[in-house]
Amino acid sequence: MEEIFFSPALKKFNQLIEIINSKNPNWKKNLIYLALAQFIAMAGMSSCVPFLPLFIRDLGVTDMNSAKLWSGIVFSGPYIFSIITVPIWGTLGDKYGRKLMVIRAILGLALSMVLMGFSQNVYQLFFFRVLQGALSGYVAASLAFVIANTPKERSGYAIGILQSSQSAGTIIGPFIGGVISDLFGLRIVFFIVGALCLISSFLIIKFVEEEKENKSTNTNESLIKNLKIVKNSKGLTNILILIVISQAGILFTQPIFPYFVEKLGAPAIYLSTVTGLLVGIVGIFTIVFAPIWGRRNDRKDYKKTLIISLLVSAIVILAHLIVPTYYYLFPLRIMLGVFVAGILPSLFTALSKKTRRENAGGLMGLASSANLFGALISFLLCGLVSSALNLEWCFIISSILLFFAVILNFKPFNENKLKISV
Repeated sequence: MEEIFFSPALKKFNQLIEIINSKNPNWKKNLIYLALAQFIAMAGMSSCVPFLPLFIRDLGVTDMNSAKLWSGIVFSGPYIFSIITVPIWGTLGDKYGRKLMVIRAILGLALSMVLMGFSQNVYQLFFFRVLQGALSGYVAASLAFVIANTPKERSGYAIGILQSSQSAGTIIGPFIGGVISDLFGLRIVFFIVGALCLISSFLIIKFVEEEKENKSTNTNESLIKNLKIVKNSKGLTNILILIVISQAGILFTQPIFPYFVEKLGAPAIYLSTVTGLLVGIVGIFTIVFAPIWGRRNDRKDYKKTLIISLLVSAIVILAHLIVPTYYYLFPLRIMLGVFVAGILPSLFTALSKKTRRENAGGLMGLASSANLFGALISFLLCGLVSSALNLEWCFIISSILLFFAVILNFKPFNENKLKISV
């Protein structure tokens, strides 16, 4: 009987002692400020990104098929170079400091957003989106910092907090961006984003402290070495493949979502506001459930969380096609937020638990590249599919991709082959 009552308390006490005795006692403070900075940055970015399809029409692309095609192209812009640059930035972070990479990324995002506000045509908008991908990579940089400066036993919790801050930004951002866009136009939103990113950079410079460690200069920190680590580990390779497929499935409908809401009868005068609410409501429930899934991943097998989240998300996305009007999208978006919250955090948790501290930035950079590659192919294919066929096919393909990820998860990750050879 005493064991029943005192064992859980003793377990919590031992966890607390482990955290106190960890090499970096500031990990919680760093996590708080990085999460806050990420919230501000994501709130700013999500104030304009969901409405880029409408901005494309404002720039003179009035034909609907052309607008859908350009929407996919513009959405894919940041991912063209970032697939290559993010792992390079991650490796440089391992060598020269991860805090420096976080600051570089947020300032790059600020610059590119301001430039987008000056776009005069869709070609300029696309170019500045490509520039954003080359200069930024903020989410990957902050994730690498937190993983490298957080005790292993709390990595799932920390990743869940970062996911929550990112989702919280997507709650505030789309609603504010939608209202401002309907009242004053989308251009002003880009300049607000730039200002918010500067605020985030100040928080990081002022309050985040990176643990001092000896930076080695051997090949363990090189991009080629990190690629070899993945190549020699079938388990890591499988996780990266799942990240690509899952991200592609989650994001496949983003470039055409405002057009889909419009097709379901949303009033043109409030189209940005309604779209912002439907995007933001996913974030509301993601922020609530991401830490819950994260804590579950620290205690139990992440694969069960991943399979459930993928399966339900696939069904919910497919259900978008049977609603008669946009009102019915709200309960579907709530369910989507609950279960999408468990997908990428579970995959990154699996990766982080198998990653050595000295390779954290490089390997998380590769994982982020996989994430970005999934987004790139989804946005490009969405533009092509929606312009050649119709909007509904984008939801069908999105669901198929997530179902396919479920099937792949029934094949073991070969945990015994996840040992990293250096």
